[in-house]
Amino acid sequence: MQLDEMGSDQFGDVVDILIVDDREDGLLALEAVIARPGIRVVKATSGVRALELLADFQFAIVLLDVQMPGMDGFETARRLRLHERYGTTPLIFVTAINKDDAYVYRGYELGAVDYIFKPFDPYALRSKVDVFVELHRKNRQLERQADLIRQSERRERYLRLAELEVEGLRRYRGLADAIPHIIWKTSPDGLIEYVNAVWTQYTGLDFESSLGSTWQKALHPDDLRVLLKKWLMAMEHADSFESECRIRRFDGEYRWFLIRAVPELRGSNLHGWIGTSTDIHDRTVAEQDLKEARAIAEEASRAKTYFLANMSHEIRTPLNAILGFSELLLGENQSQEDSERHVSTIRRSGRQLLGIIDEILDISKIEAGHLQLEMIDVDLPNVIADVRSTVELQAREKRIDLRVFFLTPIPLKLVTDPTRLRQILMNLVGNAVKFTSSGVIDLELSWRSTRPGHGIFMCKIRDSGIGISQEDAARLFQPFVQVDTSTSRRFGGTGLGLALSRNLAELLNGSVYLEESVLGKGSTFAMEIRGDAPSTAMTSSLPDESTKLRPSHDFAGLLDGVRVLVVDDSADNQMLVSRFLSAAGARVDFANNGLEGVNHATKNEYEVVLMDIQMPELDGYQATSRLRAMGFDRPIVALTAHALKEERDRCLSAGCTSHLTKPVEKRVLIEHVARLTRSGLMQ
Repeated sequence: MQLDEMGSDQFGDVVDILIVDDREDGLLALEAVIARPGIRVVKATSGVRALELLADFQFAIVLLDVQMPGMDGFETARRLRLHERYGTTPLIFVTAINKDDAYVYRGYELGAVDYIFKPFDPYALRSKVDVFVELHRKNRQLERQADLIRQSERRERYLRLAELEVEGLRRYRGLADAIPHIIWKTSPDGLIEYVNAVWTQYTGLDFESSLGSTWQKALHPDDLRVLLKKWLMAMEHADSFESECRIRRFDGEYRWFLIRAVPELRGSNLHGWIGTSTDIHDRTVAEQDLKEARAIAEEASRAKTYFLANMSHEIRTPLNAILGFSELLLGENQSQEDSERHVSTIRRSGRQLLGIIDEILDISKIEAGHLQLEMIDVDLPNVIADVRSTVELQAREKRIDLRVFFLTPIPLKLVTDPTRLRQILMNLVGNAVKFTSSGVIDLELSWRSTRPGHGIFMCKIRDSGIGISQEDAARLFQPFVQVDTSTSRRFGGTGLGLALSRNLAELLNGSVYLEESVLGKGSTFAMEIRGDAPSTAMTSSLPDESTKLRPSHDFAGLLDGVRVLVVDDSADNQMLVSRFLSAAGARVDFANNGLEGVNHATKNEYEVVLMDIQMPELDGYQATSRLRAMGFDRPIVALTAHALKEERDRCLSAGCTSHLTKPVEKRVLIEHVARLTRSGLMQ
């Protein structure tokens, strides 16, 4: 028969029956038996075609041949059962072969309700088909009745809602809509019966779309499970409950709400639930942020506590050497060689202590955004040679071969801050020496031009040291953090060097990073600095070592006849500065505070005044300002332990000519005084 393309639901009480047989005469025989008014027979000549028809019809029963080419009846039945609409549809096998019990049982295992052999009794077959057709019609009728019942219940719910509004909600609806909270009412089993306007405005669900259990779709699935669990527990005893849940807004964003519900009782019977949902998103997020901030602060506190403990160790270690060897110098029977060795140790420990303090000051200035750079033309090869010369002795003591390679020529001049560039390289190369017990350290230098007169200078430091694990590498550039935090750690240090180096490199438009590291085999750190190369001159070699510092006797006579006033409340500092300057021929007088300094400077002829800042009676700022106000026009040099730029600027603003930081080197002090008094310069 010609099939209509429309589904069976379009034919009212017409029942669809599928017959499957690869023989046309078999299909005609079956159709002749079961076809009659109210039944539509749909034919398929293969299992594949039968499965294709499942989507277009709602078959009441399927009559299926067993032996067919390609896909046999058993396989067709198995796949049919997997279809979501045909898991329980009556299935009858009609076949002329395979009367063996094993085949029959297999048919029943696949869900067949009967197994009929050809030639069949038409009356018996028709009777069996009629039973399932009638059952299908009854099921269809029950479904329609159930739908009518659901519609009736829905109408009844609307009626009940209308009654509630007439009885009470009408008086409170305006109030509920005005409250900045979601207000709702449900049936005893949790089906929504009422929501206020705030719910619809927030979720975008209209009133009808929110009725029943649809409201659950607006809640985050994870939070909904928790809420329903609490609700079910509350239903057992008709108790109030509350829960924090995320509710989806109309634009898809989830926000946190505090849901509170109380039972609505009529006598001892639970009549429903009344509840509110209050937006607590900002508070919840703030609490989460506070919790995270607290965790970060606690971690930072632990890191700084360790840092302070470690810093105490790092400071006391050179102090111990300074004090100890000072005691030895005071002892009797000291040979000239021992004395020189003790002085060398004290000097080295003092420089180590000064380096620790400088690192602390630098990291503080960077964090405060107060670090100032001096961008000038820098002799790049000389800086690298100076760094190599500084660490080479320590490398030789550990039998480390310190090598420099030019991967490309580098500029002779680079516009950058020489002090900070040297500081970065000293930290990186110094770390390589510290963490390498033997082997080699290679400095690989290169230059990549990005445009004419501008490019990137790169220095890679490869060592054969202890290496770094991936876990430790993630914490490597955090300030106050060291990889080895044990009290028995092998290597010293403040834990600031790498963090400081990276920050300084970033200020110089560059970066410092760990390129690679293998535990037990070594690490490769890289420094990149962007800058202008004002000259086209390039080089692939380093200059010879810088000329050694001039020994103390070379300063003899440089300050002959120069009168210097030293204003300092420390007798030790007075004596030290006096020894330095007197060795160069200067005449030195002293004042113990700012007030004495003003009196001395106005009554005597001094070529230069060295002014401490922090003093009793009158500090250095006030003393300098008073002298300038009184017409004193000679150089006043601030010689102070205050090293921050702010202190330097304040000194200059008060009238100081220049600023030197304690501790000051003998050479630097003498050269500075000589320059200011025009008595001569170092040759």
